[in-house]
Amino acid sequence: MSNTCTRSATATGSATDGDELDAHRHLATTGTNLGFRSAEIMNSGRPLPDEIINAIVRDHLCQVALAGFLLDRHPLNAAQALALDELLHELGTPLNSVLRLYLPEQEMEGRVRHQSARRLCRVDGACNVRGGELYQREDDEERTIRGRFSNYDAMVKPIIQHYGRQGRLVTVHAVGTPDEIASRALTALRQHQASTST
Repeated sequence: MSNTCTRSATATGSATDGDELDAHRHLATTGTNLGFRSAEIMNSGRPLPDEIINAIVRDHLCQVALAGFLLDRHPLNAAQALALDELLHELGTPLNSVLRLYLPEQEMEGRVRHQSARRLCRVDGACNVRGGELYQREDDEERTIRGRFSNYDAMVKPIIQHYGRQGRLVTVHAVGTPDEIASRALTALRQHQASTST
């Protein structure tokens, strides 16, 4: 697997507009050996290893015009963050900002309780609409939901620390409507970029 790009790029990346990278959509549309390998792993139900994910990101960023780009849900661990740093240094286009959407603990508790209260209709029965038994999926149980949140926090903590040390981290409270959160995030990103460019 090649570690070099076939073209050079010197533009500065932007975290507020441009090309949004979704690795899974990219996989679905590529016919390369990398795409076939990735699809084989995903179809087997296994998670993609860092090596493959990093190669997907490299392949994509080496092909697009880097006038601006947005990496969504990447990196997801410290190893991916280090690989991304190396790639963007090679391309001469470091990140401007890293946006962290933070959910306060009180809001998190409310969402856990709301999700764990969910009940579904059985396929062969009737629910409150049809007059039958309701059931709870195992992954909707409170302990399972709390476990997911706990695992996610443990996974992203090193990334938060990594970009915090670099002075690139922008934290925004993710409470409110989608439009309110988006507006808050864009304002925070613009302020961060203005403060780091002076």
